[in-house]
Amino acid sequence: MTSLSKLRDLHDATGAERYEPADYLIELVEAGHTGEDAGRGFYDYNDGGPYHYVRHELSDDGVLSVIFDREERLNAFSTDMFDEVKRLLTSVDTEEVSCVVFEGAGDRAFSAGADITGFTTAKPTELMSIDESIETIYEFPRPTVAKIDGFCLGAGLEVTLACDIRIATEGSRLGSPEIELGLIPGGGGTQRLTRLIGKPRTKELVFRGHQISASKAADWGILNRAVPDDEFEAAIDEVVSDLVEGPQTALEVAKHAINEGQDASLKTALSIESQGFGLLTTTDDMREGVAAFTHDREPEFGDE
Repeated sequence: MTSLSKLRDLHDATGAERYEPADYLIELVEAGHTGEDAGRGFYDYNDGGPYHYVRHELSDDGVLSVIFDREERLNAFSTDMFDEVKRLLTSVDTEEVSCVVFEGAGDRAFSAGADITGFTTAKPTELMSIDESIETIYEFPRPTVAKIDGFCLGAGLEVTLACDIRIATEGSRLGSPEIELGLIPGGGGTQRLTRLIGKPRTKELVFRGHQISASKAADWGILNRAVPDDEFEAAIDEVVSDLVEGPQTALEVAKHAINEGQDASLKTALSIESQGFGLLTTTDDMREGVAAFTHDREPEFGDE
C-alpha cells in the first residue's frame, strides 16, 4: 500500500485535508494487511480470493458448490473466469471436500460458452489457461457434478465434459457452436467428446455447430440423464447424497483408475485397476463395508 505513504507525503507537504489517509487504510496498514503478498488487504487472499465471477460455498458435509456468476452474459466464460475456477480448485483443502457441484447463476444457462469479445484480444499463450482450468476440473480428486439448466454451449459444454456426472433439465440445450465463428472447440471438446460418444456423433456436433436437446444428449451419452424441471433438484440431491456418504478414498481411486485407464492400453489400464483394488483392501472403509454387508446394515464410512 505505497499509496498510503504518498497520501501522507502530500498531506504533509500541502496541508490539504483531502490528502489525509482514510482511517480504514491506516487500520489495514497497522494490522499488517498490506495486500496480496501479506495475505490480506481489502480482500482475504488466504483462501484464494477475491472472486468476481465465481461464487462458492462449502457445506458442513463437504459439498463444494461452485456457481458461474455472470448471469447478465449467460455465464459466458472469460479468461479471468477460467482463472478463478482454477484458482479455487487448486486452493481448496480437498480433505474437506466430498464432491463438487458446478452450476450457472440464474435459470437461463449453465454457460452459453466463451466470451468471444475477450478472447479476440487475448494472446495465444493466455488462451492456454482455458485448457489448464478445464484440466483442473477433470483431475480434481473428488467427484464432480455438472448441474445443467438452460444453455450449455461451447466452453460450457467443455466444462461439463470434464465433470464426472452430468445431469440436465429436459429443456436444456447443448452444443459446440465454435465452427460458426471459424473456430473449433479449444478446451477438450474435440477429444473428450470423441472418447465419450465416438467420432461420427462428435463430427456432426462440431462440424454443423447445431444445438441438441438434453434428451438427445442423454441418448447419445453426453449426459447421465435429462429430467423434468420438477425432478431436477431431487435428482441432483440423490447423486450428491451418495457421493457424500460414500467411501472417499475408494471414490478417489475409482476416479483415477477410470480417467487414467481410458487413455492407456488395456494391459496398463488393468494394472492401474488392480493396484487400486489392492490398495483399498487395506483401508478401514473396506473393513467397514464388509462388516456392514455381513450384518445387513448401511455402512458408515469415515476419513482414512
